[in-house]
Amino acid sequence: MSAFLGPIHYWLYRKIQLQEGLTEAMLSSILSEEERNALENKLNITYGIVERRPLEDVIDNGNIHGWLQGQIGIAEKRFAATVTEILHGDPTKIEVLKQRAFQLGLHNPLLDSNDAQEIYRALNDVLLEGMPCDHVNEILEQSEQRVRWHQTVDLHLPFWDAVGGKIENYYVLREAFVSGSLSGGHFSFQRIDGQFLIEEVQR
Repeated sequence: MSAFLGPIHYWLYRKIQLQEGLTEAMLSSILSEEERNALENKLNITYGIVERRPLEDVIDNGNIHGWLQGQIGIAEKRFAATVTEILHGDPTKIEVLKQRAFQLGLHNPLLDSNDAQEIYRALNDVLLEGMPCDHVNEILEQSEQRVRWHQTVDLHLPFWDAVGGKIENYYVLREAFVSGSLSGGHFSFQRIDGQFLIEEVQR
């Protein structure tokens, strides 16, 4: 089976795994083990489970593209539903979730580089933005000091709409995660008016 798989499939599978790691980080904010288990069971039943086993052991060799697309959908739904459920009872918990996302970023640091363009490429190896053929990101400005881009389409929005969630929460938590990944490095990350910016930190 592995003979039919290429590096791009493993690359995408790693990004799906990290997205599920973000969901698990959110679940860890629930103090009660009973409530945490209840929500996790609800996610498993309603949206399915993100595979954790080696890709070559689980992928549908006859439908590689479709299988990976399906896993993306499951990961996206689980994250959106988890955050929305946690914040439904207490919107102020977004601060706790931001801390969890930042900590996960700290444990998944991006490469230490002096080139914003390398940081952008490394970030693209981490963030789940649909399938490679979706070409979601369009660069508006790039140099060694900064890269600015926007999304041609928001692939995450339908998943958040489907669970009655706020898409802004997705971007708030993603920014916290990326900030953690860049912590201690030469660059910062921020979202401004719907655009994204990696910029050299002035020291």
